[in-house]
Amino acid sequence: MSTPVRKLHGAPARDATAPTRRAIERRVARAVGARDVRSRAVEVDDANDLFGGDVARAANLIVIGGRGCGKSSVCRRLAASDKRFKLFSLDDLIVYEAGMAIPDIVARHGWRYFRDLEYEVCVKAGRAFDGWTLIDAGGGVVTDLDENDEEMYSERKVAALKQNNGLIVFLDRDVEYLVQRIEGDVNRPDLSASKGFREIMARRLPWYRRAADLVVDGGGFPGDPDEDFQAKKVIKKKRLASRIAAWYYNQTGQSPLEDHWFQLDLPTVTTENK
Repeated sequence: MSTPVRKLHGAPARDATAPTRRAIERRVARAVGARDVRSRAVEVDDANDLFGGDVARAANLIVIGGRGCGKSSVCRRLAASDKRFKLFSLDDLIVYEAGMAIPDIVARHGWRYFRDLEYEVCVKAGRAFDGWTLIDAGGGVVTDLDENDEEMYSERKVAALKQNNGLIVFLDRDVEYLVQRIEGDVNRPDLSASKGFREIMARRLPWYRRAADLVVDGGGFPGDPDEDFQAKKVIKKKRLASRIAAWYYNQTGQSPLEDHWFQLDLPTVTTENK
């Protein structure tokens, strides 16, 4: 029996700027295929029916990467292309658990509390089904905080995501692309009071690669290159979804649905970690 999604901690009243509880519940309910998230319980036989009788060979798929890399868009395309995927946004689940928007969680409780809550949500999402769970992970999912409040690699969250044969894909984008995408976004709280975004991303890059079973090069900066930057062509998200799906099917032995909309291939821009 899968684990119901339920509230982990007591929390202050929801801020008016946060998504409504009903809206979050609808999103989560769509992801897990149930009307009532708080009381959902899927029996093994029901799961077999849901996944075409082949859950034993299926695996979870997790997409990681820096803020603004396009994880959510790629995950939505994957979920639309194959209805066996059940999409979870870790950010949505965190908002649901805390009862407030992410900037308010960080402002009121700090990043350490947020990372602990993120870990608990990773555990729940990883256990939701016996495969075919598609997880849109936050940019800091590979991090925890050390005793000095500095970021470090998160063994526990990566292990939680790899439950149920979880396969992690790192969507790699040039940092200048990320900077342009997130600039001025008030829904993304500052990651550090002392370090800039580029410095943080440089530190996180080897952690993304360490966690990943597959690295997908999403290309570079979409604007005009300057003398210090060699622009790379940005790869369209539909194409990235195709590459990730092809690799997933190859790794799990699953077959794509007959009406899939993308051309399946494994071009050289993907790098499988050994």
